[in-house]
Amino acid sequence: MQHPIDLDGIPGNGDKPVRRELPQQRRFGEIVVERAENRWATAPARSYMCGIAAVTKFDGSPVAAVDLRRMCSAIAHRGPDGAGFAVVEDRRVGLGHVRLSIVDLDNGAQPIFNEDGNVAVVCNGEIYDFRRTRRELQRAGHRFATGSDSEVLVHLYEQHGVDAFSRLNGEFAAVIWDGRSGEVVAVRDRAGVKPLYYRHDDGELLIASEAKAILALPRVPRRLSNRFLTGAAFGTYTADACAFEGVHCLMPGHVLVARPNGGVVTREYHRQSFEPDRTMSFADAKRGVRERLEAAVERRLVADVPVHAYLSGGVDSTIVAGLMARAGHDFTAFNLSFPDSPYDESAEARAIAERFGIAFESVPAHDDEIAGNIAKAVYHVETSLPNYNSVAKLLLSEFVSWSGVKVCLTGEGADEMFAGYPFFRWEMLLRMQEEGGESAVRARKLTKSFRAAERRSAGYLWDDSRRLSRARLPGHPSFLQFRARRAGGCVRTLLNCDSLGITRAERPETQFRHSFDLDELARLDPLNATRRMTLQQLYALVIPALGDRVEMAHALECRTPFLDADLMEFAGRIPPVHLVDETDLREKHVLREAFADLLPPRATEGRKHAFLSPSWRTFAARPAGRELFDEQLSTRRLREVGIYRPAAVRAARLMWNVLPAGSSMARQVDALMGMLVTVHLLHDRFVERSVPCDPAFAMEDRSPVREERLVACATVMRPGSDQSRPSGSVLEHRTVGGVESLPDGRGWSVPQLPGAS
Repeated sequence: MQHPIDLDGIPGNGDKPVRRELPQQRRFGEIVVERAENRWATAPARSYMCGIAAVTKFDGSPVAAVDLRRMCSAIAHRGPDGAGFAVVEDRRVGLGHVRLSIVDLDNGAQPIFNEDGNVAVVCNGEIYDFRRTRRELQRAGHRFATGSDSEVLVHLYEQHGVDAFSRLNGEFAAVIWDGRSGEVVAVRDRAGVKPLYYRHDDGELLIASEAKAILALPRVPRRLSNRFLTGAAFGTYTADACAFEGVHCLMPGHVLVARPNGGVVTREYHRQSFEPDRTMSFADAKRGVRERLEAAVERRLVADVPVHAYLSGGVDSTIVAGLMARAGHDFTAFNLSFPDSPYDESAEARAIAERFGIAFESVPAHDDEIAGNIAKAVYHVETSLPNYNSVAKLLLSEFVSWSGVKVCLTGEGADEMFAGYPFFRWEMLLRMQEEGGESAVRARKLTKSFRAAERRSAGYLWDDSRRLSRARLPGHPSFLQFRARRAGGCVRTLLNCDSLGITRAERPETQFRHSFDLDELARLDPLNATRRMTLQQLYALVIPALGDRVEMAHALECRTPFLDADLMEFAGRIPPVHLVDETDLREKHVLREAFADLLPPRATEGRKHAFLSPSWRTFAARPAGRELFDEQLSTRRLREVGIYRPAAVRAARLMWNVLPAGSSMARQVDALMGMLVTVHLLHDRFVERSVPCDPAFAMEDRSPVREERLVACATVMRPGSDQSRPSGSVLEHRTVGGVESLPDGRGWSVPQLPGAS
């Protein structure tokens, strides 16, 4: 079968991961390239950012080092500064890691072991305040071999077991081997900033930072999941969403424990609370938000490399950049622009950078770059795309990374925690109308201004359909439930439900309802109930598609102050009346007021739409876009893949072309067309082709030496000694990962157990 879509640097079957030469002039425009040229010339070579992988065997077979090499090479883009693995516990458990050095640049290679060599960790991400935790652990008698924050996790787990994770403030995912109990423990941070996937069957447990690392093993079947095709692919998000059958996403704030007998259990160690403190005044709320966000930014500026920022021109990124500037931090603010588009706000971002006196660079996302990177973005985010924001963010991260930058701060999470999306206010208006009387009168006045302010997000981030009032979970109008019900109709119309075997439980409406504790939602204030539901969109779409995955694709770590543990806990206690001002429906009211001194007048008084990109329809009107849609949604291609009904897709395309541009229905169909074409790209990249990996991927074997071999190794001659080995003998020093012959002509020494002096 022909594959005309350029994967732009994604290697083909059996190829090693490679980086295509970056077309500077074409990609980023003359002005930006001229400013960045010198830094590019000295930027370090990037070949592979922090990523983790693990294999646990339950059937008695040994872990093969080649499996860890395959898995780690598939996510090698996450770590340019080193790769290592260890196979432990009689070769029953293997841990792999690719590393981006941000803290303790010369040490901290993983896996990291405790003093006794019986607990080990591979960790992706950052643990903040780790120096304080380290001091506490040292006072308790623990000895540290590195300055890495990841080593804190080893000793904290050694001290507290799985209760350790609720003590952490960070953005991390980790796998821990506990040789004392034989258990393997996987954990993900409370906001899900760092990803973690797993596959479990009777014989083994596979864990990795990205699903592609699991799919890289030839024995793992590759098929798109029905739950994905009927759920996330139509905008109905659950916290455990994964595109691939048999591969699961470990949910945020959860821990997985695998026992030696093959039993695997998951449980929640943290749940975001929404219990408002009704005694909290608006002044208290402002002060609490200010103090905690300032501390969150300060924590994220700790690194042994320079820390920079993303700046869109909106409230959230402006506050973060302003706090960095006020702290005297020297950095560049990077911006993404859509030239000649109403969605372009680079001029506002540049004005904000000038206001703060910080360096500024804007990266334009042109149509030809978008076209050349759609398949690449789908490959990295591993999900369908309702718009091409992810592609544009991928271009931004590429530019930032090749400018020599490793770390940036971003504004992700503020809309979820401070009720920034338009549907929060639209639901409030509907509730006010239902109350009647003076509330209904006020709602009618506010509705007109709301429609004018949010016209560009209509149909996508709110909807004025009368049917929305009938979507009531758990008793008040819910846009997210309405979107799930609307998706249900699309599933029945577009999918080959019978041949795919779609069950009632896999329908989007059912998935959505079953992903919540309905009793809890009923107890919550309506706005807080929507905040609870919105977190699932954060977990399953915003962070993967606009955060971690498009950043890590180019070995760039972006940190999220608004998802700081202390700030999230406080935000959950803020009374809803402080979040949205009912007098004029100003969203993120307390956040704007808390930082009124940092924000320009436009940001405090006006409103900025959510981060949106131009439409797929605009893109498809250009030659490159037309080629993509014509190929991927052709009748031939639809029949080859077999997911969608060709006649239904043709009807949708016709509607797409004739609906008035800018109408609510046009935006809904536009998002649908983007999802259809990117699902086909997912199928092309992961089902029809094998995942690129390298079974000979260079990794350092950091397996501990078996104690019973130390005596044998100790008898070997040291350089300069008269002793000699028996003629013809080959002494093997066995690591748990396999047998390694010690060649003649090298200095002999006793291998040291981890932590040994």
